[in-house]
Amino acid sequence: MAMTSRSRRLALTMLTLSLSAGLAQAAGYRFGTQSAAAEGTANANGAEGADASTIFANPAALTRLGSGLHVSGVLDYVAPDVQFTDAGSFISLPGSGLQARPTSQAGATQNAASGVFVPHMYAAYRASDTLVYGLGVFVPSGAKLTYDPSWGGRYNLNKVELKSLAFNPNVAWKLNPQLSLAGGLNIEYMQGDLERATPYGSAYAAGLLAAAQQAAAGGAPGLALQLQQQANQVFGNPAFDGNIHVHGKGWALGFNLALLWELDAKTRFGLAYRSSVSHKLKGDADWSQPATLPAQVLAAITGKPADGHSKLDHNDSGASLKVKTPDSLSFQAFHQLDERLAVMADATWYKQSRLQELRIEFDSTAAPSITPEKWKNAWRVSLGGSYRLNPELLLRAGVSYDRSPVEGALRSPALPDSDRTWLALGANLKLAQATTVDLALGFVKLREAPMQATDDGGGQTPCSCAYSTVRGTYRSSAATVGVQLNHGF
Repeated sequence: MAMTSRSRRLALTMLTLSLSAGLAQAAGYRFGTQSAAAEGTANANGAEGADASTIFANPAALTRLGSGLHVSGVLDYVAPDVQFTDAGSFISLPGSGLQARPTSQAGATQNAASGVFVPHMYAAYRASDTLVYGLGVFVPSGAKLTYDPSWGGRYNLNKVELKSLAFNPNVAWKLNPQLSLAGGLNIEYMQGDLERATPYGSAYAAGLLAAAQQAAAGGAPGLALQLQQQANQVFGNPAFDGNIHVHGKGWALGFNLALLWELDAKTRFGLAYRSSVSHKLKGDADWSQPATLPAQVLAAITGKPADGHSKLDHNDSGASLKVKTPDSLSFQAFHQLDERLAVMADATWYKQSRLQELRIEFDSTAAPSITPEKWKNAWRVSLGGSYRLNPELLLRAGVSYDRSPVEGALRSPALPDSDRTWLALGANLKLAQATTVDLALGFVKLREAPMQATDDGGGQTPCSCAYSTVRGTYRSSAATVGVQLNHGF
């Protein structure tokens, strides 16, 4: 597909901006919309085929576009509100005999999310009456949550940022007047950053208790009591907190298939499939220890025992994380009731069960960090409509219901997800013969989400675990604004 130098510069600009994906506005880590035209119908318009952005929802609908080159540039703004109210978070040290320590005051609140701009870009070129080439550059998933460093769940998570970018070339073929087929490759880049506090007071206390046992066995009960009292003082003390930052990135490949069946001039049905993408993010783990640790404790923490099963060995090293994105299968319908009014629907199934755990492996002898997820498969159902007010203005509206893949008992601060309802309004304005602009407004409301998450590796050993529990309730919502410029050459 030939592109002008201006188009290439625009694509590079969109690529740079796309690496700043924000809090996912759809269930799981999926980004909620890749098109302002779709956003105005709450993603119900997969079978509409009105512009080049149909590449994401159903590329087979590219055969409905006119001759020549079609370009659509999209900019979304997401303003999330993720309010957490603490219900008594704490940290424990199993087997020590020490009582659990609170890590926050019950009733403490904070907002972990902030607004973000996310762009997408699409281009399609009609090579003949039956063949269309297309390219989409979009953000398929993303998340960004930043908690206060002193919040009650700091040992579970302080910051998570997931960025992704997909290059999706497609070919659409009109087999006959009723049936169009399409297929494409999904070349996906993903980058992840995770930070959390490390309770070195737990390691310090464990060492003191071990020394107390030795003192008691050696006939020094006074020294043993003194060491036990000292362990009681340092355990749960944030003055001995350190930090770990894990960064990883990588490329992976998937594919997509689609068809569009045009029953008649007014009615059409679509079917679209996107495969899972299996990522292995490779990077590094940066451990930071506090200056308050005694030299012998620091030496024990950064030691490398020969058995290779230490829960310590907190030396900077390489790290890796395997992530599988979900398959999706969409069923779409569009019907033009009269010359003004159209109705549309989309039902999409996501194989979210591919994500059962997040396991960070370290190149050092440190045990892996394990977070059980056990996601379940989920559906999203969208209903929408459009109304042609006049030749220059088309109005849109839609509603969708998105089931969360997250089990309530395994909800974590990295993804405080729950079922959500999305209400949307939109409009398409004709600016010139070959130029239109789409505008969309949306409001997403999530069901109240209680959480009690313990960092214990789901009982798996060995594990780099803090044995901290964050308890509380999330109340979340998001407002969205989408702008899309469409132009034909």
